[in-house]
Amino acid sequence: MVEAPDFEVYAVRYAHREARRHEHFYGHDPHDNPMPMDYFVWAAVSSDHTVVVDTGFSAEVAARRGRVHLRRPADALEALGIDCARVPHVVLTHLHYDHIGNLEDFPAATFVVQEEEMAFWTGRYAGREQFRTLVETNDVLHLVRENFRGKVRFVAGNQEIVPGIEVYRAGGHSAGLQVVRAKTGRGSVVLASDATHFYANIGEDRPYSIVSDLAQMYGAFDLVRSLADSPDHVVPGHDPLVMRRFPPAREGMEGVAV
Repeated sequence: MVEAPDFEVYAVRYAHREARRHEHFYGHDPHDNPMPMDYFVWAAVSSDHTVVVDTGFSAEVAARRGRVHLRRPADALEALGIDCARVPHVVLTHLHYDHIGNLEDFPAATFVVQEEEMAFWTGRYAGREQFRTLVETNDVLHLVRENFRGKVRFVAGNQEIVPGIEVYRAGGHSAGLQVVRAKTGRGSVVLASDATHFYANIGEDRPYSIVSDLAQMYGAFDLVRSLADSPDHVVPGHDPLVMRRFPPAREGMEGVAV
């Protein structure tokens, strides 16, 4: 059996918004302290494979939704030496607007999606008010067109994408949210995406405020803990602390990628 290669994992910060603590926890939170959010895409790179995880949103979407757009995700990935036009695998953790914009920047990619997630956003409840605000219609339509081109890889549960990179269905925050486990030189790292927006969500066992299934959100915490080699191997989806807990990816990319 050939051993899977070790990956280097990068988190790229592409947008930001000011927010308050009470926005980030399910149920009542008595505190109203500032708790800003960062927006990330991720990449896992080995000698044999490059896998991008999520694709962010555009400057136009940021302006409409009141987010601060810092950079085009593809530009930051290119600065890391990743040729986005040739990336073969893009894992989409879920189909919310901040995770599946800019798909056109990855023309060679096959997009990896949980079957349950795609079914939900093309199904009967996607257009209801409390759901439809979470997506950009054109992004979902773009993915539907990619499916007709044979460029969507559906997963039902857990699957190895390439040796050393696995996806696991988590649910909770969205119908078919998935997380990514990467084999690295320092152990198994979990890109948790919105299974835990912040270290505080999983650390305090307190779900985020946007919930598709509350029981599954608690189960997602348990899953992430079981997959990561330690709490330090968990990378949450929106926590500015990520930029301080890990070293800059390259000289000159401080504040951009770690």
